[in-house]
Order: sequence, then structure tokens, then C-alpha cells
Amino acid sequence: MAANELSPEIQKIQETVVGMYSENPWPLNRRTDEEMGWRLKCLGITPEDYEGKRVFDMGCGTGEYALWYAKNGAASVTGIDLSDGSLSVARERKEEMQADHVDFRKMDILNCDLPDNHFDFSYSVGVLHHTGDPLRGFRHLARVTRPGGVVIVSLYSEYSRRILRTKQQTCKLLGGDDIDKRVEWGEKLFGGTLRKLDKRYHGLNTKQIGYDIFGFPHESLHTGQEVLRWFDENNLEFKGAFAPLRIRDYFYAFSLPEYQTFRSTFSGFPVMRLVADGMDSVSKRLYGEQQTVRQFPRPGPLSLWLSQLIWIPFGLRFNCFTMAAVKRG
Repeated sequence: MAANELSPEIQKIQETVVGMYSENPWPLNRRTDEEMGWRLKCLGITPEDYEGKRVFDMGCGTGEYALWYAKNGAASVTGIDLSDGSLSVARERKEEMQADHVDFRKMDILNCDLPDNHFDFSYSVGVLHHTGDPLRGFRHLARVTRPGGVVIVSLYSEYSRRILRTKQQTCKLLGGDDIDKRVEWGEKLFGGTLRKLDKRYHGLNTKQIGYDIFGFPHESLHTGQEVLRWFDENNLEFKGAFAPLRIRDYFYAFSLPEYQTFRSTFSGFPVMRLVADGMDSVSKRLYGEQQTVRQFPRPGPLSLWLSQLIWIPFGLRFNCFTMAAVKRG
């Protein structure tokens, strides 16, 4: 098998995943502004990391994040994906925004042939875990980023995905390989789960939620420890995490004013909102408004374990975790 050739198993995964998201692009609508401010601050990212910079979106889907960076100061944005349906939505949005500095290309993220050390700011959000070989894709993400540039990856969590995984496996058992039947079973058995997520997305993606949650053909689950190993193997230095991977960093996160905008994403999750509001109140009383952190200390083994355990009861809302790094020279 050639070095860049995919195994038959991974090719099959790729075909089914791309096929599903071509027919059911996700998301068709999301209020990106409400989540990005707090998330990026918790990752140690400030506007100077992407303003006037070359930005790369690996697995751009419908283009929501690519266009957010384009709107918020990126000099150029390149997004790649294999899903024709998703790319069609992304290109329509680009035209609506008249964002001529955005380029959406059909390209395999596992065989990405973009040049080495080219981009200043590279990310892959919620995509690599659907590929069958996430580390291979991540190596390309790191490779195309220049020394001193930022790399961000977002993956399904082995901890917070556990409860939802049981529901997904039930639908897979009942629906078999038929994606539409899996979604039908999800709607019948776990309507409450879909209603919560529908509120989280403010009713903007009602039909697509079922396919993204119950219809997906393949996913892998990951941990913070694993991603730190990926960073080490690819000459990357930890910068930050969302949700935080050190207990003390939660107090910093909830002291930030950006939490108030992010708070609207807890629609449908009243208990989580109550806990988060409590943390917000305590953090502001104890610490006030803190100076912006550009790079957080690398979390130790105990912090990693405790932080990820905290995610388990909130897994439906936070089933992905995000980690950022800087590429060493």
C-alpha cells in the first residue's frame, strides 16, 4: 500500500461519513458569535493570533467557523472538506458575505497536500473523530502550520460522551447500517435528548440534530492525555483547553466577561446553567476580572483526570473538548 493510500476500512468510513453529511449538512445555522469569545479566551487565544493572518480550517463543513474568522480580521481563510453538500452551503454563505478572501476547496483531510509551514493559525473542530485515522489528519494539521503558529483541535471526549454513547449504540443496534432508521429510533426513544439540543441551537437546526447525534456512521473518542501525546509527537507546546484541564483554570474562565454571551448556549440545560452561574458569581467575587492569559501551564496527570471526570454529567452539552498549542521553531 502506498504511503498516502487509505486502507479499505478507512475508505469505507470516509465514504459513508461524507455521504451522510452531503445529504444532511451540519450545521445549517449556528450563532457562532455567542460561543467564540469565551472559548478562544479559555484556549489562550487573542485576536492578534488570527487577525491579519493566514487561517486554515481542516474539515470546514458548512463554513461557519471559517467565515467567523474571515469576518473577524483574518487576512485569508482556506477551508477543506470532502462533502459536496456541506461545501455547497459554505460557498453560498461566502457569496452572501462577499468574503473574497475565503477559499473553500474539496480535499481529503487525510491526504492533505497543502504546503508545509504555510498557515499562521490552523484548526480542526469536530471532524477528525469521524475519519477512522484522526492522528493522520492531525499530523497534516501540524505540518501545514508555521513555527510559532497556533494549532487547535476539537474532538469527542471519552469521558463526556459516555452517557450519550449508550443511547447511540441502542439506535445503532435497532437501526443497523440504515442511517435514517437510526435517526428514527433516536427520535422515538430519546426525544428529550433531541429537544434539549434543539433548545441549545435555538431551534435553528432541528432536522439536522438527529443525524449528527444518532445517524453518524463512525466516531472515535479521545482524552486530553492522548492529545498531549499528539502535541509532543508533532513539536507542539500546550497553550490552553476548553473546557479547562486544570481546576484552577475554571475560576479564570468564569471570571471572564465573555461567559455572559456564551451563557445563551445553555438553553435547554437549566441545571448546567445554574452551576455555571454559581461558578461565575464565585469567580468574580474571589478574583474579579483577571488579566488575559496567553498560555496556560500544561496540566498534570491529576488535573487531567479530575477535570475530565467533571465533564461526565454535562456530556450532552459538552461532548467535545478543544485543545490549543503553539508550534515550536
